[in-house]
Amino acid sequence: MSIFSKPKAVLVSIEAKLVWEVSRDPETQTWIGVCRPLNLNALGDTWAEFQECANDAIALLLTTLLREGEFEPFLRKHGWTPSIVPPPTANVRWDVPFEVERLSRVRQLIPA
Repeated sequence: MSIFSKPKAVLVSIEAKLVWEVSRDPETQTWIGVCRPLNLNALGDTWAEFQECANDAIALLLTTLLREGEFEPFLRKHGWTPSIVPPPTANVRWDVPFEVERLSRVRQLIPA
C-alpha cells in the first residue's frame, strides 16, 4: 500500500429502529426530513438527494461519536447493536437502514 492509498473501509452495520419523518415542500418541491431520535435533518431537490443527505447526516454523527469515544454509550442508550465496533481511527462505511414516514404537510415536521 502506498502512502497515498486510502485505508480499506470497514463496513459497520447497525440494527436500529430509525424513522425519518419526510414531506415535500409544495412551493419548492424540495424533500425535507427530520430524524427526531437523532436530532438530525436532511433535504434534497430529489428523493435520491434526500436519501443521500440523510445517510450522510447519520454517517457524520456516528463517525464523530466514534472519534470522541461516545459511540458505544450512544448505541447502548438507543438499544442498538453494531456488527462490529471499529477502532476510533478506522475508515468506516456505515450501514444504518431507516424507515420513512411520509407526512402530508411540511408544517408537521415542526414541533409544537
